[in-house]
Amino acid sequence: MLDDTRKALAPTQAEINALPMSSNGKMARELIGERKGRALDIGCGEGKFTRGLASHIAEVSGIDVKANKIAEAREAARRSGVAVDFQVGSGEAIPSADASFEVVAFFNSLHHMPRPGDALREAARVLTPGGLLYVMEPVPAGNYHEATKLVNDETVVRTEAYREMARLPGVGMTSLHEIMYRSRREVADFEEWRADQLDRDIKRKARFDAQPDLVRKTFESSADHVNGKLAFDQVFRVNVLRKG
Repeated sequence: MLDDTRKALAPTQAEINALPMSSNGKMARELIGERKGRALDIGCGEGKFTRGLASHIAEVSGIDVKANKIAEAREAARRSGVAVDFQVGSGEAIPSADASFEVVAFFNSLHHMPRPGDALREAARVLTPGGLLYVMEPVPAGNYHEATKLVNDETVVRTEAYREMARLPGVGMTSLHEIMYRSRREVADFEEWRADQLDRDIKRKARFDAQPDLVRKTFESSADHVNGKLAFDQVFRVNVLRKG
């Protein structure tokens, strides 16, 4: 059990190399499947994953505490012709009744919750009996983590979020799957990655500015150089739990 937890939080490079390649959308489709019910994406951001859920789940909603991200999500859904209900809302106080959704997802968002335990209990509350909780989290390991940790090291909060999931059996949740995989991530150069990081959180600018040469050298030296691009294997973990 201790080794399973260690692998889930800090796999070795050999263990990472043995992981299958997949994509976040493909993994969600495989593990959730086609469903006629309702799904909720908590901490949806600009809604890319939420729109993907709408391709195989009948009715999809997304909430995020940031009004600007909800505005972006609504506009992206409109342009894509995808019907998703996006609303401003907190994962720790979901504005929905008990047993409202057959699927609840945290896509790269649980570790961003100020109180992940409260968010998980709220997710369990709004799930129907037999409903699925889908939690995808980046794992703080591998060359993408090494390349970016000077600017965005989330090891502590990701570890805490994972440990909170271990308490879910106490609120009537049963673990079905824990799956780890790799996704290939490529950028044209350091500047493309820097711009993306600042778009995600302008507070990261101070970390770039504090040691610019070291941040650049660490990022570029950690990459695989493929067809003129900087390539990384980003490691993800998915936990799927069922209510009841």
